[in-house]
Amino acid sequence: MSVQDFIRAMPKMELRVQLEGSFRKDTLLLIAEQNDIPLTTKKFDKWVDLVENPTYAQADDLIENVSSWLRHPDDITRLVYDVGVDLAHQNVRYAEIGLNPSIHMLNDMSFDAFMAAVNDGRDRAERGWGIRIGWLLIITREEPRRADEIMRWASSAVGKKAGVVGLMLIGKEDAQPVGQFERAFANARKKNVPTVASAGSTNGAEGIQQVLSVLEADRVLDATGLLDSPEVLDEVVNKQVPINVCLTRALKKGRVRKIENYPLRRLYDENVKLTISSDLPSINQSNLTDEYIMAVEQGGLSVDELQEIALNAIDCSFLPEEDKAQFRDEFKEQYNNLRIEHLTQEAPES
Repeated sequence: MSVQDFIRAMPKMELRVQLEGSFRKDTLLLIAEQNDIPLTTKKFDKWVDLVENPTYAQADDLIENVSSWLRHPDDITRLVYDVGVDLAHQNVRYAEIGLNPSIHMLNDMSFDAFMAAVNDGRDRAERGWGIRIGWLLIITREEPRRADEIMRWASSAVGKKAGVVGLMLIGKEDAQPVGQFERAFANARKKNVPTVASAGSTNGAEGIQQVLSVLEADRVLDATGLLDSPEVLDEVVNKQVPINVCLTRALKKGRVRKIENYPLRRLYDENVKLTISSDLPSINQSNLTDEYIMAVEQGGLSVDELQEIALNAIDCSFLPEEDKAQFRDEFKEQYNNLRIEHLTQEAPES
């Protein structure tokens, strides 16, 4: 068994993947055809080309445009089901998937109808493939006025019953001051809604510090520049704040020239509580398994260290504690079985 085969066989958790950036090209184009999108969308061929050859620089425009092709609940259900199947094929047992309700509200779909559609797809994927999914409602930094509304959805009885497990703040850090989202995050804490926030891509360690002190986020995404500030690094390590990284995202955004330059090894050695995710797999053209393989082959981690990071995802998830304990026991047992199988296959013949 090769290292790549070993990693593919590992059970995993995915804590950061966005629905709107996780589409199958064929499914998306079929939905577009059924909804007469080619006849009503200017420069449709240009968008098709971007679907087939996505660039990170146009990711936001692509997501917004193709999301407008989803005109009916069945379209969203199909997209969610595909994402669930793709994750299950990677041996992902549980995923926390980001949903941007603001995009879908533009299609005159109510929040209740939207959540019913995504849960139809989720339930079909769970019945057919055994994968569990929780939802993170996305607040974008470009739309601070919607933060309180989205927080209310997340904390509502409808939201919790629909499987919403938290809030996620993403977007360009320089779009709005972080204080614009302080009230929404404070209310989330009062109502026991866990929170996630991206930080560091524009303001480096200062941006991370703001997310920690002002928003008190439970998990931080990216954390570019964390190693530039010993003070912020100490706070992250001492408080065991989970840091979620996506190697391909850093490469596509120009944070590093090649994966080998990403400071994954140093972050691990500094005892940062790391998790690895895929973010926008259709746009990054890299899924969670790819990210895991890169972490070993180009990021300087051993397979044992990668397994430790994979177990971190269980601890850092927003699952109930009893579910975490069950997943932890199952993952450890399967990792041990894989290790025995790997060593048996690698043993030289006598």
